[in-house]
Amino acid sequence: MHPTNNDRGGVLNASVSHANGLTALGYHAELWTGSIEAAEKAERLGMTTVYEPAIAEPLTPLIKGELWTRSRARARPQAVLHQGARSFTWAHVFWPRATHAVRFPNYRIRDRQLYRNWLAISSRHAKQLCETRTAGVFRHHVAVIRNGQIQLQLANDTPARRKNRDGPLTIGMLAELTHRKAQDVAIEALARLRAGGINARLVCAGSGSSELLENLAKQLNVSSKVEFLGWADPVRFLNTLDVFCFPSRAEPFGIALIEAMAQGVPVVASDVDGPADILADGSGLLVPPGNAEALANAIGRIARDETLAAQLSERGRQRVLSHYSPEAVGQSIVSAFREFGAQV
Repeated sequence: MHPTNNDRGGVLNASVSHANGLTALGYHAELWTGSIEAAEKAERLGMTTVYEPAIAEPLTPLIKGELWTRSRARARPQAVLHQGARSFTWAHVFWPRATHAVRFPNYRIRDRQLYRNWLAISSRHAKQLCETRTAGVFRHHVAVIRNGQIQLQLANDTPARRKNRDGPLTIGMLAELTHRKAQDVAIEALARLRAGGINARLVCAGSGSSELLENLAKQLNVSSKVEFLGWADPVRFLNTLDVFCFPSRAEPFGIALIEAMAQGVPVVASDVDGPADILADGSGLLVPPGNAEALANAIGRIARDETLAAQLSERGRQRVLSHYSPEAVGQSIVSAFREFGAQV
């Protein structure tokens, strides 16, 4: 269940990747969504979809005759994965015998504490959810599932980085322009890199207002070396980069990190929940969140050491293959529902 009409974002990509992962394992999976873009992405991957804007509403599906018909037209599901709690009530009415579980894309759990089965997206995320009890007593079932990348093809060969060695080191971010994503920390790190003699530039792709960030770049005298693109095609954008920067102050997962690794871009990320899991095998460099000096030092290591850059590029690609392929994503979901008692 993808009970939203949002056209972009991590929840959309997770929803499609989860259905795709189950399909890759041979399960019959349907994606029910209120987002036309999610439906189109799923259909391009050959998945069965049910698109209806009412799915984005908490109770409206109960009065939509065509949804009732659709819910009865096929075999009853054994398991239902909810991307957030909005679909939880009406889906229980549609399929009361299924095992239902809610995936948490963040830590906002006040409106979901009555739901029994919880799905986390990193080991640290799961630990915090496990510590939460409703009314101080009721303990929940928590399992970890993986997200996967669905809009990028894994690079066949490790792309050659720094082709133009006389040009600037291109550092990129692919994220909404928000305080949590920490573009300000990346700008401060850029200023430190340039002060240390590294010819670098920062390119930020993602929606949002850039005014405050542009002012910061001016204050640090790097405004000519920082570019804001707005939304950009991920494949084209990632293949222009020498280093992918992911300095989020908080991040339950981080789908853009997976996408960069799939394209063979060396990555540097904050040592927070999702990135810490993703880069647990040393396939990227981790730095303390909010620490511009540490971020600059890590990027500087990649800029100065071609062997390290090549190693991170190859390790990143292999990490995506082994842990975030459709089959790996699907297996994590099957294992989680089996923990919850589903016969799948």
